[in-house]
Amino acid sequence: MKSFPYENVSDEVKEVVSGLLQGADDYHRGHKARLARSVQLIVDSKPEGRILEIGTTGFIPLALKALLPDVTVDVTHFDRSMPSVFFKTVEINQKKMTVNAMSVDLENRPIPADNNTYDYVVCCEVLEHMEIDPMFMLQEINRVTRYDGSLFLTTPNVASSRGLHKIVRGLEPYFFMAYHKTREYHRHNYEYTALSLEALLKYAGYRGRVWTEDLFEDAVPDTVDRLIAAGFDIKNTGDNIIAQVKKHSDVVERFPVGFYV
Repeated sequence: MKSFPYENVSDEVKEVVSGLLQGADDYHRGHKARLARSVQLIVDSKPEGRILEIGTTGFIPLALKALLPDVTVDVTHFDRSMPSVFFKTVEINQKKMTVNAMSVDLENRPIPADNNTYDYVVCCEVLEHMEIDPMFMLQEINRVTRYDGSLFLTTPNVASSRGLHKIVRGLEPYFFMAYHKTREYHRHNYEYTALSLEALLKYAGYRGRVWTEDLFEDAVPDTVDRLIAAGFDIKNTGDNIIAQVKKHSDVVERFPVGFYV
């Protein structure tokens, strides 16, 4: 597990994150460094207006309420028993707020919002769970985002230093591909590299910066150093891919070759 506090996070963000996640569950505790760094990058980009968070756990709205009180945060929620639009109370560690929520299957149904509604979209650790059609979700994000609006997206990096370390020892590089004994659908279905994610986002009409950082576990630099010494051009080996991109156009290719057959 990555140590916390993370070095590229301000004291203000650390305080908010620590306050929200004191006594956190296993998921939030394991993702604490990533959550803190993600919030820091969002805050540093100075978003204004209306934000949409895809696949909320409640953490992002609560953190942004504390750090950016002037923005409005809407969320998506996968609950077919709820109306398409409803008010949802999110709560972590006795801190709570009510947000506008949209119940939607992100791979099958449109987001119930008008075109060009949002100034900023946050999509953290969702893309890797898409089972059949990730471009449907990205197409919908594009549609509801205004031109020159921003998308902040994170997803695990299959080509991390730890993944490369596994490959050279004859193991699968995947981050979280194991099946659940409980038959749940929370495993990863597709894990990306920085290059593949950048390509997918360009097909989705977005341009900007895509890079990696180690936000889950400490790096394994020895394997990377040995591969570089052997002549391989190795880049972007952090275990989490971060994309800070802007809507450049409508979707360029609905079913891009290499991702779809």
